[in-house]
Amino acid sequence: MNKFFLKALNKFNLLEKVNVNAPIQLNNKTFLIPVFGKVGYSNLFITEPWMIGLLSKLLPMKSGVFVDVGVNIGQTLLKLRSVDADVPYIGFEPNPFCVNYSSNLISLNKMKNVQLLPFGVSDNTAIGVLNFFHKGSTDSSASIIADFRPDQKVVHQEFVPLYHQLDIEKVVDLSQVGFLKIDVEGAELEVLQSFQEVLLQSQPIILMEILPVYNSENVQRLERQNKIQKLLKECNYSIFRVNKVDDQVNSLVKLENIEIHSNIEFCEYVCVHESVVNQILNIQFN
Repeated sequence: MNKFFLKALNKFNLLEKVNVNAPIQLNNKTFLIPVFGKVGYSNLFITEPWMIGLLSKLLPMKSGVFVDVGVNIGQTLLKLRSVDADVPYIGFEPNPFCVNYSSNLISLNKMKNVQLLPFGVSDNTAIGVLNFFHKGSTDSSASIIADFRPDQKVVHQEFVPLYHQLDIEKVVDLSQVGFLKIDVEGAELEVLQSFQEVLLQSQPIILMEILPVYNSENVQRLERQNKIQKLLKECNYSIFRVNKVDDQVNSLVKLENIEIHSNIEFCEYVCVHESVVNQILNIQFN
């Protein structure tokens, strides 16, 4: 079914009655997007297209597994597979609704070298609480961090399993991690703490979203941001901000520290071990 027809159905609030697969073109490759009611609809209209250009530049720099912490409905996986169909991929996702959808996406497109694990990553193996701030079952803003969005009402909660990397590697090979993508709505610190030994041993390139602190009164976010920077420096990592123009990467800007800011466009970072800093500085995006 054509995505523009689905867009019309959505406009007239008829999308909930739909269960179809729709083709899209992404980086000159065709993917089938399952749409179950409204679930998956957003994958028809890819956001953050700049990620494709970034992955195209970074993937040749580092071999190994691409670890995706925070799969949601496969937005990063689609972009990754549009650039490289074979790089090994391990995705972690605690939301069971997202796991179900992403499993269908993977199967429908016959993606190879993909492992999807139905739990989150944290600094302790435990049962966590996933807080949803929107009614949709695949809410991409859902967070396991209590009070991460104190000004927003929690619509509902799900109990979810969380695992430390040391427990994960008992059953999953994490010895050759080349990339670590983290999009976990405030829980970046716990993921980095969990994967600290991987950072020290494999020195993966980190792709990470860190949402704004906004102001110095936002003590929780500021403390967490400072701890993230401290951990990265202890692992000999440098932080680069992804600078975008017209939804494309314009440059990677090396930072001494992540400042207090309120610009949602300043939330994407590439963190690399000091051994590859010069390679990052020499990347040309234009």
